[in-house]
Amino acid sequence: MTSQAKHEQTKLTIEIFADVICPWCYIGKRRLDAALAARPHVRPQIIWRAFLLNPTMPKEGMRRSAYLAAKFGHSAAAVYGRVAAAGMDSGINFNFDAIERTPNSRAAQRLLLAAGTDTASLSEALYRAYFIDGRDLGDEQILADILTALDRTDLAAAMSSETINRQMDNDIATANQLKLDGVPYFIFGGKFAVAGAHLPEHLIPAIDAATA
Repeated sequence: MTSQAKHEQTKLTIEIFADVICPWCYIGKRRLDAALAARPHVRPQIIWRAFLLNPTMPKEGMRRSAYLAAKFGHSAAAVYGRVAAAGMDSGINFNFDAIERTPNSRAAQRLLLAAGTDTASLSEALYRAYFIDGRDLGDEQILADILTALDRTDLAAAMSSETINRQMDNDIATANQLKLDGVPYFIFGGKFAVAGAHLPEHLIPAIDAATA
């Protein structure tokens, strides 16, 4: 391989169906970051695709304890124990005890859609706010504070944008067509799909295939 070839950048579009209140999506993001770090010649263009884990969640959300009891019953502790262990391996110290409410994530999703291909810092901030700090992502003031901290107040109008609402509806319709029943779900280069928060070494072959 020539020196010039080594420094050539290969563009790769990666669509990510995810929800910011999904712990496996946070883990999946970190694992994708690690996989891409192993392929420095790849210049990714990340496209966020909205997915709602709880499409019928009330606008005000619900108490976390009630949500866990309804969804997992007595197995919640075991389920989240496994998630916490996987998170540690990806450098995430989940603080599930800090979460008091499971929010309706539609407003947060609208912000990510409005960010276009510049979602890296915003998605990380939203994941951290929820899973580390226990902040309610259904509270528009909290979302506004996150945008201010990131100097992205230009996205605030997206929380009530009909254009972004339609985009989110289109993403959800696409997810239904794909029969997605869980996230994260990655599509590399429009050709290769990977379902789940797989380890970096399992994502690298999809990156390689999509850029071959």
